Amino acid sequence: MATDEVFNFGPGADIGWMMVSSALVFFMIPGLCLHFSGISKPQSTLTLVRLPLITTAVVGCIWYTWGYSLAFSPAVYSNNTFTGVSWYGSDLKANAYLDVAARPVGIQGPDPNVMTGPKIPEMVYVFYQGMFACFTASLVAGGAAGKIRVGRFLLFITLWVTLVYCPVARWTWHPSGWSKVRGAMDFAGGTAVHVCSGSSVAAFAVFAQLEARDWTATSDAETVQARLPYSINHMVLGTALLWIGWFGFNGGSALGANLRAVSACLATQTAASAGGTVGLLLQWGLSRLDRMVEFCDGVIAGLVAITPAAGYVPVKYASVFGVVGAVVCKILRMIFNTYLLREDRLSVFAVHAGGGATGMLLTAFFANNATTGLDGYSRLVDRTMGARFRDQALDITACLCYAFTMTFTILVLMRIMELCCHIKTSRYTGDGSDPYPDSYEALPQFRRRNAHKEV
Repeated sequence: MATDEVFNFGPGADIGWMMVSSALVFFMIPGLCLHFSGISKPQSTLTLVRLPLITTAVVGCIWYTWGYSLAFSPAVYSNNTFTGVSWYGSDLKANAYLDVAARPVGIQGPDPNVMTGPKIPEMVYVFYQGMFACFTASLVAGGAAGKIRVGRFLLFITLWVTLVYCPVARWTWHPSGWSKVRGAMDFAGGTAVHVCSGSSVAAFAVFAQLEARDWTATSDAETVQARLPYSINHMVLGTALLWIGWFGFNGGSALGANLRAVSACLATQTAASAGGTVGLLLQWGLSRLDRMVEFCDGVIAGLVAITPAAGYVPVKYASVFGVVGAVVCKILRMIFNTYLLREDRLSVFAVHAGGGATGMLLTAFFANNATTGLDGYSRLVDRTMGARFRDQALDITACLCYAFTMTFTILVLMRIMELCCHIKTSRYTGDGSDPYPDSYEALPQFRRRNAHKEV
């Protein structure tokens, strides 16, 4: 494609909306830092503030070097069509963002080999999907904080993005991905982002408990203590930033400034509102307390649940996703955080994997062509509701099993090579986090204030 043609395709409004959406997705990462640090233990607060940002920088380098090429470059590219089913891309021209402006990107219709509708330049798509990769890795960073030292985690996340995220993103969104070819509906990352990251954090938690040889159930008092926020201000502000950024997360997945993007944003707002309200009511009904932790968890559960469905379901059904997502995530949190995943103290698996899976399954029942076609050209694959449900369930199961198995395998290999730290050693506190310099106690004023307690 000639240089002058590269600058002529793609409506300016679509490009502008995609750039704003990319910035909003990046805006979610500081929100994640604040939210995680607010609900964590004091020993881990600074780790949870800095680790997602460091992870973002590392994943940005990976995405530039080979990540985008593995996830989205075509395995076979001829006659302007994508063909074949593959796990990895093979077009080396996409490495280091070479020649990414020369191929337009659009939303595919029922035939995955035919690209329909308005197209945006590929360099815009690179930017947008790169923010998704950074956010997903930041979720894993939150779940890994306190279980592995920072330098070793950066090695882990390099392997994880290459071996876990890129294949899942490819089969979810690329026209040649097996899930995409089967007709699975994942608008903005129910599996590729939330189920994938939640399953990986679950693998971290299981690995940590195996290292510590601790499978005893937590008492009610321990569970309540673990859920007490370190800083309510951080938690609420982080949730607010996530809420704002989610409009770009879901709305930008329409790949243009159109009515489908508007519908996705409105569905996002409705689901988040319903989820937060139900989370608060559930806690009030169980304990007669209106805790902000439950409200914030309900909001995020609603946001996660609507993510795979935002561009497929009518806005009138969005509240169903928020309500069901909040209830399911509450139940999963009560079960897994008490017995099976004690080391997942931030409830990443319960909220993100549980909420993402719930949204994926509900999408099979509520998706319709009226909402999908609001952009003027997208259409659902003509399938029965049972077939849609089967494809959604298959996508969830494949992502959950693959992400968990690969993450656990990476951790085991690092442990064999002595690159993964023990959970309990003389240099670490009981929960696996460094006492210095990853906590406020490392600061001189805090150490002087608490000096009398150490005598």
